[in-house]
Amino acid sequence: MNNGVHTFNKQQGVSLLEVLVSVLVLGIGLLGVAALQTSSMRNTNSSLEKTMAVILTDTLAELLRANPQAARLGNYAFSDCVGSVELGTAGWVQDVQQATREDACPVVTWEGDRYTVTITWGDERLNTENSIVTQVMP
Repeated sequence: MNNGVHTFNKQQGVSLLEVLVSVLVLGIGLLGVAALQTSSMRNTNSSLEKTMAVILTDTLAELLRANPQAARLGNYAFSDCVGSVELGTAGWVQDVQQATREDACPVVTWEGDRYTVTITWGDERLNTENSIVTQVMP
C-alpha cells in the first residue's frame, strides 16, 4: 500500500562523494609510489657509478701489478686527468669517465711505496660530489 509516506530502507550502493574521496586517496597513494620509484632510480644510478669506480680502481691495480718495474718507479702517477697512452692509463681514464661522468677526474699519485688512486665526479641527481680513494701497493 502506498499512503503517500516514503520510508527509507537501508542504503544500497555508494554515493558519488564516497567514490570521489576514494579515488582521491588512491591517486595520492599512487603519486607517493611514483615519487618513491623516482628516488629509488636516482639512488640506484648513483650507487652504480660508485660501484663502477671501485671496479675500475681494481683494474688500475691490475695494470700496476702487470708492469711492476714501471710501477715501482712511479711511472703510473698522473694528475692531469688524462693518463698515459704508453702505459694504458689513458684508456683507463676514458673508461672511468664513461662509467661515472664525463667530468670525472681520476688522479694517481706515487708516495714512495704505494699509489693513491682518487676518482672524483659530480652527481647532479643528488647534488653531491662523489670521491673514491684507494691505495695500491704494486
